Amino acid sequence: MIEYITNNTQETMQNTQNNFTVENLVAKYRNYVAKNCPKHKELLEDEDGRLHDVEVPNSSEDLQPDEQLLVTMYKRVAGRNVDVRFLNALSRYAEKFYSGALSEEEFSFLCSNFKEAVSFIKEQNNFQRGYEPIPQEVMDIIQENAIVKKGSAVFIADAGIGDIPSLFAGCKIKGYTSKKYSEPKEEYFEEVWAISQIRLYSQGISSNIHVCEDGCPEVTYLDDVDCIVWGTAFHSSYNDAVAVYQAAKPGTQMILFMNERDAAGMGGDTYDIRRFLVEDCAIRSIISFEYEDRLFGTNIKIAVLAEKSAHNTVHIKNNITGACFDVPSSCLDPEILWPSFYGTKRPKSGIPFSEIVTFVDLTERIVIIRSDGSWVLPEKVKQMPVAVPAKMAKDYKDANLLMQDLDFAGSQVFDEQLKFLISALKEPCVLVYGNKGKTVVGYIRELPKSGITTLAPIVCLIPKDGIDVRYIAALLLSSEVKGQLESICQGSINHSSFPLVMSKVIVPNHSDKERLEFLLEENYEALQTSQKEREHELSSYTRAIRMRKHALTQSLSSIEAVFYALNSYREKHGILNDGDTISRVKKTTVREAFGFISQGLKNIMPALEYIAEVEYSFEKPEWIDPEKFIEDYIQKNEKGWLHFKPVVVWKQGHNQAAEDLKDPVSGDIIIRKGDSLNLFLFPKDALERIFNNIISNAKAHGFGDKSHNDYQVRFSWHMDGMSLTIEIENNGSPIPSDRDVASLLEYGVSTNLHCDGHNGIGCNEIEDIMKRYDGKVEIVSSPESDFPVKYILTFNRSNNIGLLKF
Repeated sequence: MIEYITNNTQETMQNTQNNFTVENLVAKYRNYVAKNCPKHKELLEDEDGRLHDVEVPNSSEDLQPDEQLLVTMYKRVAGRNVDVRFLNALSRYAEKFYSGALSEEEFSFLCSNFKEAVSFIKEQNNFQRGYEPIPQEVMDIIQENAIVKKGSAVFIADAGIGDIPSLFAGCKIKGYTSKKYSEPKEEYFEEVWAISQIRLYSQGISSNIHVCEDGCPEVTYLDDVDCIVWGTAFHSSYNDAVAVYQAAKPGTQMILFMNERDAAGMGGDTYDIRRFLVEDCAIRSIISFEYEDRLFGTNIKIAVLAEKSAHNTVHIKNNITGACFDVPSSCLDPEILWPSFYGTKRPKSGIPFSEIVTFVDLTERIVIIRSDGSWVLPEKVKQMPVAVPAKMAKDYKDANLLMQDLDFAGSQVFDEQLKFLISALKEPCVLVYGNKGKTVVGYIRELPKSGITTLAPIVCLIPKDGIDVRYIAALLLSSEVKGQLESICQGSINHSSFPLVMSKVIVPNHSDKERLEFLLEENYEALQTSQKEREHELSSYTRAIRMRKHALTQSLSSIEAVFYALNSYREKHGILNDGDTISRVKKTTVREAFGFISQGLKNIMPALEYIAEVEYSFEKPEWIDPEKFIEDYIQKNEKGWLHFKPVVVWKQGHNQAAEDLKDPVSGDIIIRKGDSLNLFLFPKDALERIFNNIISNAKAHGFGDKSHNDYQVRFSWHMDGMSLTIEIENNGSPIPSDRDVASLLEYGVSTNLHCDGHNGIGCNEIEDIMKRYDGKVEIVSSPESDFPVKYILTFNRSNNIGLLKF
């Protein structure tokens, strides 16, 4: 049985007749509607593909008991002050209200606790209709930095479901909700607006939020506004922000939110508002922070705090790194308002990187889209090599992308990534990509006539004026240039942000001769490093052969001794019986000797297999969902795990898309609702063999005390830069302090020689399999930790969802 370590609790609701609670009465109404609303039968398919007759409500209004209850309570509470616009927008729900669901006493109780009832319903049902919830980090920034007094007027752009207005109790709320930039369907739009207004009414907040057909309304009623909040919704128009800023009175505060693209000249319509704020020296502070997106994971947002008055200095705060400092207002660059840029140390002399390279805008796809929406490669493209981050390098010496080392576009490796392959590259170029501070570079000097392709998020650069691609690659991997790139981009270097960043990175202004000298130095250093690595590999190989021979010799000598004794006894007596004693000292019988031989042969065969370098025979690699594989593995093997239990650290279904994931440019569906988000390519039987080895080691070395019933093997996984990582740790005995943990992965090294089939091979089998499929394994010893032994498996062939951010 899998144990999920989560913070989820299961709520239980019990109705009482005399002790009313909001939670119980809302639940009672929902249950009544579910039971009594008109239904019809439909054939629906279950998870196993089987069809069943299922009763479903006749209309969408019957599926929305919360809306029915909300609008009916509002009518009772507002009385003569009811806003007819709200009732009209929600009329279809008011007409469906089930008056018999609650007694008059119960309904009156809800109306008496209207604020609490609305708040509870909001928590249970966001009424989003396509609106993304406002990240808590955004709410915190507003609450911490908005300078308003009771009675002040606050203007909120695209007020959505009312989260932001709820922060300003005691204030007059103005603003708008625009159909032009809204995501909800047309029939839901006014409902969202009406529900948000009722929510604010329940909190005693005076709200004057307009519904607009086309962006921001007329700004003539901004003369009394003290604070403007803009950009909390992803579809806010920044062109309208300029008009609002210009119309505001002197001293008005503006809290402006942008994503990274918006704050760096890549967001289309954001430049004018940035330029106005910078030229007017209106910016008081710039804050960057991270927030979690349920589909794309961690994202970065920029908050610009401004006032319509001049400021000499700007406070820069990077909540991601913890850096805080001040810069003169005159130093702000309207092209880029990233705190990471202003916190980057750049050389005082040099030239922009953009002066020596050309950025190649590779956006054209090389696939054919069928009528059913699937992606197919043309035949001429299938044999085109593909450059991917896993083949690029962190060191210059390994950055040369050799065609023979690249997979072809038609191979199974790219089945899930066809939609990201871009148009062909046909001239020498340099590729660069970075994620979570792991920057990799690759250069190509000789390409096939057909060219090569790569993935859309990867940056492609072509040197100017005949500059050698190797020089550009070496320059990008130098500490000075790579440090600037990683600092400005906060570790995320991709096709989307690079056109702007490349003009902000300062590189040496080398002459042709200096470039040649720089490249010669880099090549010489790479040669020396490679020679040292080869010497180390030769030494390790020699030691491995010696250890293998030693392990085999020990096994063979033991078997040989038994056979010698048996043969001598046979020659002397001519017959062998099970009970005959063949050793006068140890009193070993013939039965015991043959048992030893049988077990010895089982142990020696794996050693012979490795020494003969017999190839493993595994199934074809396939895309694996880490969560499903681990959960299936636990279910399959748990009967044999009597003295410990397996646990996982995720909520079940965490790796499934909550809704369709679309390409932000084309709108094409990339991942459908319910599909696995993060996958890696690996043979399933090979991965099972690795898991078996790790579990066997834990049982053999960590779980020695059979009286313990609290032993655990804990599984976790995460995306690590461009790779997917699985961690398997146990809370058994730590690795002995006299053991070199790194040596456990070497050939011939084992902590369990002659036991359980190891014969001196040990964990090297894991490393060998991982390397074969472009992965790696690391063993981490933490003796003081509750889980002192950890295996870290890194799979470089993943469909990293982070690559979709382009």
